[in-house]
Amino acid sequence: MEREIPDWVTWPRAEWIEITPAEAGLDVEKFERFLAGLDVKGASFGGEDHTGNKWGTVLTRGGYLVHAWGDRHYRFQTASMGKAFMWVLIGFAVEEGLLDPDEPIHRTWTGEGELSHPHKYLNHGHHRTLTWRHLIGSKDRSAHQGGFPMELGNEWSKGREGRSGAEADPWWPAWATWTGDPFYDLYSHAKPGTVEHYSSAGFWRLGQALTRVWDRDLKEVLDERLFGKIGIPPQRWDWYTGKTVSKSRFFYPDIPDSYTYLDPPFEINGHPVRSGPGWVVMSPLDIARFGHLLATRGQWEGEQLVDPDWLRGHSGGNRCGVSGESTFCTAMAQVTTDGFDHPHSVATTSLLPVELFVGPVRVSRNG
Repeated sequence: MEREIPDWVTWPRAEWIEITPAEAGLDVEKFERFLAGLDVKGASFGGEDHTGNKWGTVLTRGGYLVHAWGDRHYRFQTASMGKAFMWVLIGFAVEEGLLDPDEPIHRTWTGEGELSHPHKYLNHGHHRTLTWRHLIGSKDRSAHQGGFPMELGNEWSKGREGRSGAEADPWWPAWATWTGDPFYDLYSHAKPGTVEHYSSAGFWRLGQALTRVWDRDLKEVLDERLFGKIGIPPQRWDWYTGKTVSKSRFFYPDIPDSYTYLDPPFEINGHPVRSGPGWVVMSPLDIARFGHLLATRGQWEGEQLVDPDWLRGHSGGNRCGVSGESTFCTAMAQVTTDGFDHPHSVATTSLLPVELFVGPVRVSRNG
């Protein structure tokens, strides 16, 4: 049974209304002690430069801004956080009757004549039973079941020699066939549904297939069907294309050749293929709008924008992420921030210690 949205919940307009912890229904003294116990600061991953306060995190409750750390307007690529938007895109496609999530993808797109090698075609080998749900993963786990073994191309190219146990995982699962060429090895190596493995490579293939399904730029689909409705204009966010990432040897300066395994097609019917693995460029304030949508189970001003079954949060390896929960209607959004962990999910429990909450939101000003 869906949780009813409290009557004190609102939805942000062009700007967030900022309220005090007391107005947010928090115990002010306990909240101040909670904040004092944190060491929130800018993160550093793979040689990214975030000096000069280039990071930010925000906390919201009930559609109001409660607290911010760093620069709430800072926009940067959020690594894997964008996978949460791939869930939404599949949900919209299901709603439109464009796909059945449990049918093989090759019934919609085979990639013949477009993917770089015949063994990658989705009507070949293990791909014949590969479904959309195999690639997107399950609701409560971040692992995928499509049999795509690759996460970082530079790690894949090093090989297994001299590595075992935790050092080898997650780079070379035992069930994968390794040639040393990450470009060639971007395909399903095991029967879908039989193994679990977190794989950005699988999400790249998913992005290509979804671009074919929609026959549109996926960013435009999100702009039209979601972001425009929750107050994120198209010019205020970006989504790197796979071609951009694949051509950037030093996408992460200290991890060269991380994603050069990304393969063509980089355009389908003239539409750029956005990076299904992630790399959405967005500010904490706008990410928090999506977090608030998680907290309201897909509702926005009385309209069910997204079926809750296709909503989830996600984190990025460079310390970005989005969470939302419906018990206390809180949301968290972070961009390149260390020092404040949250579950990066659609949670059913609080993102803050429950003892901080003493009541509902009560705003004493006119908004």
